[in-house]
Amino acid sequence: MSVLQSFPWARRAEQFAFAAIALLLIVAGSYFAQRVWRENGLRALQAVNEPRIQLVANAMKAEISRQDHLPVVLAFDPDVRAALATPLDQVLRDGLSEKLKRVGREADTRALYVISPYGKVFASYDDTAWETRTESDFSDRLYFRSAMKAGRGTYLGVDQSSERVRYYVAHAVGGTPVAGVAAVRIEFDRIEADWEKAGERVLVSDASGTVFLSSDASFKYRRIKAALPDGTDELPSGDGAYPVNHSGPIDFKVVEHRGDGRIVQVQTPFGLHSYLYHTMRLREYGWTIHRLSDMATIESDQRDGAIIGAAVSLIAVSALLYLRQRQAALVAARKASAKLSSVVAERTLELRETNSALRSEIEERRRTEEQLRDTQNSLMQAGKLAALGQMSAAIAHEINQPLAAIRTFIASTKVYSDRGDAKKVATNLDLINGLAERMANITSHLKTFARKSEPGKREPVDVERAVEGAMLLIESQIGLSGAAVETNVPHHVFVRGYAVQLEQVIVNLLQNALHAVVDVANPTIRLQVEINNEIVSIRVIDNGAGIPKEHLDQVFDPFFTTKAIGKGLGLGLSISYGIVRDFGGQIRAGNREEGGTEMIIELPIYQPENASIHA
Repeated sequence: MSVLQSFPWARRAEQFAFAAIALLLIVAGSYFAQRVWRENGLRALQAVNEPRIQLVANAMKAEISRQDHLPVVLAFDPDVRAALATPLDQVLRDGLSEKLKRVGREADTRALYVISPYGKVFASYDDTAWETRTESDFSDRLYFRSAMKAGRGTYLGVDQSSERVRYYVAHAVGGTPVAGVAAVRIEFDRIEADWEKAGERVLVSDASGTVFLSSDASFKYRRIKAALPDGTDELPSGDGAYPVNHSGPIDFKVVEHRGDGRIVQVQTPFGLHSYLYHTMRLREYGWTIHRLSDMATIESDQRDGAIIGAAVSLIAVSALLYLRQRQAALVAARKASAKLSSVVAERTLELRETNSALRSEIEERRRTEEQLRDTQNSLMQAGKLAALGQMSAAIAHEINQPLAAIRTFIASTKVYSDRGDAKKVATNLDLINGLAERMANITSHLKTFARKSEPGKREPVDVERAVEGAMLLIESQIGLSGAAVETNVPHHVFVRGYAVQLEQVIVNLLQNALHAVVDVANPTIRLQVEINNEIVSIRVIDNGAGIPKEHLDQVFDPFFTTKAIGKGLGLGLSISYGIVRDFGGQIRAGNREEGGTEMIIELPIYQPENASIHA
């Protein structure tokens, strides 16, 4: 019996100590994890904040530098100087106003104007027409007085009528005495709108610390408390450049310094908020850019870190407790392990045997699929050979006629040759050559048709050329049957498949139609191709007796035929059915109300894209 078992209080003390250590580990893990999460979040936020404030600065500089040179250009413009030199010449004055309009629109600026030395607007372009009407008095404007006195002046303020922040840049025209002043009005409303749209928290303050641009209207026209003298709540409004804001100064209470940035707390209409705060001075204008990044995500990350740290610590404590219990059960586990190893070995053997059987079954299935493909190709070949057998008598007749004619022309050629009639000899040779070419075309297409197909990748097939090839193959049969065959095939209609197989399908359907009209007084067959909703329909219509209704569902079955014994194998329509299905289409048969049979093939249309089309 152990000491702990002998003294229950000692066991309780051990349990209490373990619980205290576990609680301490969980608290410590939660604290350190939330610190790590907070630090990582702040670094990431700081890495984003610093380049973003640089982008804001670049955007403001670009907006000003895009326009602040215009007064200088106007000051040296001869038209401006000429118009100011002769103020009573209305033509020059109107021309100058038109020129300012063109320059302002090309430069995409809000307002350009030329002021006489007495402070009256001499000529202007203003897209709002609120301020710079001709003869308006600008003599009290600071930028005008500065330009008249020092040659250049600037002014930042808010127009009371439009409530827009406006930055004026002015330049004197001429030397001594000054002939007038050229000025441009720069506005930042588009930049401010971009900040608001992007969800930025950006403030821009002037040299006195007054915010004149802000993505949040609640901060606008308020002083930043850090810029106020000690003990002062607010400075007087000065020259009235901005509207009076009664919300009081903005107080950025610094909570923590982080390199170039600070963590501050700011009172907003929605309560006290924490931000990561960065500033950047625009020394050339005396302005300061302030960017605030919301700390809500950091605080959320910090809470997540605390939860994760506590969870990890809890898992660690649980693991320690588990290891302790595991140690107590180690002996039993070793016994169970031996038994388990035996069971696993047996199961592994069974799995190996099952896996071997599966591999054998897969291999057998693969061989069966190959045999099925070979059988399918053989059936197609048998169908083609059967069709060729049915066409053989007509083809022999078609070839014998040119052969007989060739023999006749050869005999007459010898006679003409003995007579020395070269012209007749040449004529006979041309006729013999034409007959030989005809026989070559027939035998060449028969050779292609009879070749055993080994389909690979499907290709675009020209339906018109497939119909022409099929008609060439059974041309002799058509002639011997006396049937009238009409074809109506549009040009440049393509489907995806194999040209020889499509010919085989059309030959099978035409031969069946020829058999169907053998006993008809006026045998007629129509082959027409139509396009409807991206589907190509090939119809073979005859005026025969039709198919008995009880056989309509069997016509595509292998070895089913309604022909007499010796007239067919019953494979043609079955093979045609398989080919059309491989093409992604369908084939069906039906009887027509006016008599006869209609076989319909429907295939998806294919639109070739500047590719070489094989048919």
